[in-house]
Amino acid sequence: MNPLTSFRRLLPLLLGFAMAMARAGESVRSDEGQVRAAVTKSLGFLAKEGDTWMNEKNCNSCHTMPFLLWSHREAKRRGFSIDDTAFKEFVDWSNERSKDTKAGPEVLAFMKLAMPDQSYPELTKLIVGLQQTDGSWRPGPGGQFTSMQRGEVADATANSTRIFLLALATQPADQPLTDAAREKAKALLEKDTSAKTVETLVYRTLYARRFGNPEEVATLCAEILKLQHTDGGWGWMIGEEHSDSLPTGEVLYVLQREARTTAADAIARGRRWLLDQQREDGGWSIDITRFSKLDRSAPAKAKSFKDATGIYTFWGSAWATIGLLEGLPVAEKQ
Repeated sequence: MNPLTSFRRLLPLLLGFAMAMARAGESVRSDEGQVRAAVTKSLGFLAKEGDTWMNEKNCNSCHTMPFLLWSHREAKRRGFSIDDTAFKEFVDWSNERSKDTKAGPEVLAFMKLAMPDQSYPELTKLIVGLQQTDGSWRPGPGGQFTSMQRGEVADATANSTRIFLLALATQPADQPLTDAAREKAKALLEKDTSAKTVETLVYRTLYARRFGNPEEVATLCAEILKLQHTDGGWGWMIGEEHSDSLPTGEVLYVLQREARTTAADAIARGRRWLLDQQREDGGWSIDITRFSKLDRSAPAKAKSFKDATGIYTFWGSAWATIGLLEGLPVAEKQ
């Protein structure tokens, strides 16, 4: 066959392929633009709510200030303009109250995870001292793993233990402490039962990524992917068909760190669900009855319901923001 004739036959296919690639590139750029716009709005929401929390509460809290710091730090790493003066105020305020664990000892772990570039030796000392003889870190009665969640005690204890171990591992200098603490907790973590919440699978994946092996991570990611709902989101309790911003943000955070290629479609659908659910004020609404084990349905508990809704709304909005940010490229030199 004449080479010119062959080229003419291939030309439409080549043009079609080029146009498809151009459309795909345009879609990616458009999606990134939407994500950046959504994150900009959510950062404003979180900063405003965080400022209100600081002024009205004298509590660092495991579900508010560390996640405010975490989201803003990750945003700055990705080229977002943040108010450095306000961020320093958030950091200083949180540091001053970091030893107060009345809202749950988990705040110590989340502070270190939120700011891994700071050593926080006093927090490290407190964390080591809180490990129990069975190797666990008991979730506090006012923390997010017990009174704020419907999960079982064993699930909560294992989640808390993994988070504290991950927090210890943020500083290379603390490796001997981390190794000793992990050895002490080994038997406890090996007794883990089947997960009751999506969050448990997320924490197991993060733990496996840091301390396990690629095969274990891949297995956990595959399990998480099977739990995606038809609307693109993920729910809190495994087996319940209701999507929420908090678990969806957590899942996007872990999948985009572990399975960008194999989970690309699931990630895109989860991201789209979050973008579609964002409120005009930048936050995400949440149904706390899907999360909390406390019954706040009585009229006399209206204030408790309102207060808890505010906490969960912030918490879910922060995780949604962190999940969206994880899909954006880091701008600053690491």
